[in-house]
Amino acid sequence: MVINKPPGLIVNKADSVRGETVQAWMEEKIQNLGPVKADDWQPLIPADFKTEFGSPAEIFAERGGIVHRLDKDTSGVLVLAKNPGSLINLLAQFKSRAVIKEYVCLVHGKFNLEHGTVALPLGRSSRDRRHFTVDIAGRVAVTEYLVEKWYTGLDLTKINAQIDRQQLGIYQQGFSLVRCLPKTGRTHQIRVHLAAIQHPLVGDTTYVGRKRAKLDPVWCPRQFLHAAKLSFKHPRTDQALVFTAELSDDLARALQLLI
Repeated sequence: MVINKPPGLIVNKADSVRGETVQAWMEEKIQNLGPVKADDWQPLIPADFKTEFGSPAEIFAERGGIVHRLDKDTSGVLVLAKNPGSLINLLAQFKSRAVIKEYVCLVHGKFNLEHGTVALPLGRSSRDRRHFTVDIAGRVAVTEYLVEKWYTGLDLTKINAQIDRQQLGIYQQGFSLVRCLPKTGRTHQIRVHLAAIQHPLVGDTTYVGRKRAKLDPVWCPRQFLHAAKLSFKHPRTDQALVFTAELSDDLARALQLLI
């Protein structure tokens, strides 16, 4: 199952999470589908699958069909599994980096190179375990980027809020619309990598810096990060599949405020 996840919706269930999650929604969908015979999904399991983390059925029960995740405030394409065989098959595709992911991002500043790769290892921040940072002892992380358009700044005539022109000094380098293709799948990878090369995501109050974190939400409602495209092979037929999701309405409106 492939969905276009809306912003503001958490993917995984947790004791600290209140309200609806994609996982809870998916578990209800799976229950409504009824039992699936093991003979039907077992042929989908890769030959090199190991049970060190549990059987396919146990992993499926724990994950509730969740193959991968998007941050709460990230919108876009998300693939879910309806049986243990599909889950294990898709997880193996992600692990082998056979899945192609593309994200649309709006970031601060103008790039010197319109096409490049960021290869910086990532780990949890020692100051705040909820955040991530570039860490020489961290896990390998690689993100390819391609600049699609550069904007000089904001069109104040279109913004229904009072912005001091002196504040706009932090936007003097403009904004870049970028397409990112992460080659690995580390938590917050795109957000941290772009911030590390001095092009943080617009609206990312965690990594964008204090001044921008105060001004960005005036015109951009959340971090400008959208999972626009996902390519993988169908677990049963091995057919190459490509799914796309148009930019969400709230981010499209934010783009219209730029010149």
